[in-house]
Amino acid sequence: MRILHVIPSISPLRGGPSQAVLSMVAALRQQGLDASILTTNDHGPGVQAAMPLGRWHQQEALGEAVPVLAFGRLSPPVRALREFAIAPGLTSWLGKNARRYDLVHVHALFSCTTSLGMAQLRRQRVPYIQRTIGQLNRWSLSQSRARKQLFLKLVDRANLQGARALHFTSEAERQEAGDLHLATPSFVLPLGVPQLLLDRQAIPIADGPTRLLFLSRLHPKKQLPVLLDALAALKRSHPASPWQLDIAGDGDPEYLQHLKQHCNALGLNPQVNWHGFVAGAAKQQLLQQADWFVLPSASENFGIAAAEALMAGTPVLLSPGVALAADVQVAQAGIICEPTLEALAACLEQCLVPPSLPMRQAARQLAEQQFGWSSISRQLIGHYEAALRG
Repeated sequence: MRILHVIPSISPLRGGPSQAVLSMVAALRQQGLDASILTTNDHGPGVQAAMPLGRWHQQEALGEAVPVLAFGRLSPPVRALREFAIAPGLTSWLGKNARRYDLVHVHALFSCTTSLGMAQLRRQRVPYIQRTIGQLNRWSLSQSRARKQLFLKLVDRANLQGARALHFTSEAERQEAGDLHLATPSFVLPLGVPQLLLDRQAIPIADGPTRLLFLSRLHPKKQLPVLLDALAALKRSHPASPWQLDIAGDGDPEYLQHLKQHCNALGLNPQVNWHGFVAGAAKQQLLQQADWFVLPSASENFGIAAAEALMAGTPVLLSPGVALAADVQVAQAGIICEPTLEALAACLEQCLVPPSLPMRQAARQLAEQQFGWSSISRQLIGHYEAALRG
């Protein structure tokens, strides 16, 4: 089976949905599929990644060489239009080569890269699956609403209806997408998480303050300001209780500056460490040294960073808007908390006590049972076969 994955960006700065595609394709290749990626050199808002353009090259994931073909993405000077920029080379290449593949797995909506790509696939009658990456969630559709409604009207509703199947990463995501009343078949399959290379017991954890970790793309929907406000309230009510917040991630420079100014105004600088973007062993170490992973996001169709924390045996504090929250609650692998100042401050007070060993074990067990790439890739192949039969 020959599968092409099409996505606007595979930059880790774009967050989990983009970063996960490399691992997804690597896992599929380990199952014997001829899988590859078609993308652009997008590397965050208005930034281009240094990678070969217009020719196949390889990127490593899960110890596997993944074939990637990237084309340059034109970025308009108008900031509001950058997310909808086009990649003419990619569109042209797909038009000439789409029929060489048995199935195309398209990731993302509301992008000329994928929206025009799916329109081409429909015209050529090439079967495709669409992964919505949370863009049909109510919160997401309320952002830049006019432009997204225009995209839906002009092309993306037809693209969604023309897909062999829609790929959702949680049942909550599928239910919210139901607001569009699409008749397209769908399936729920979470993203995978690689097994950590380091043993938790091998990481020395010194006695000291409770370590909280926020590891995610720095974006307003993650609601980091309300977490900072809640920590400031906790500091006022429990001035003698030691804690430390590690913030790992990158985003728009202006927004990052706003966050740091807010942190300073709250008097939290001595207890907050800004790590910037982290990957590899540095990321694993942060995940494993943390007592709690915290993500009070307004909306997450999956929450891959939370799944990575669970794989590290680190319990999580999540808002109900994170799709993993329901599974975490059932497994007793963390705390679910409304993302309000009062509720977060109360939950963070509970987190001043390190999580119990049973809770850490429940976190790791949940991740291993539900989010291992080997199992996920085998299930995905089954969905591919079903889509082709359909």
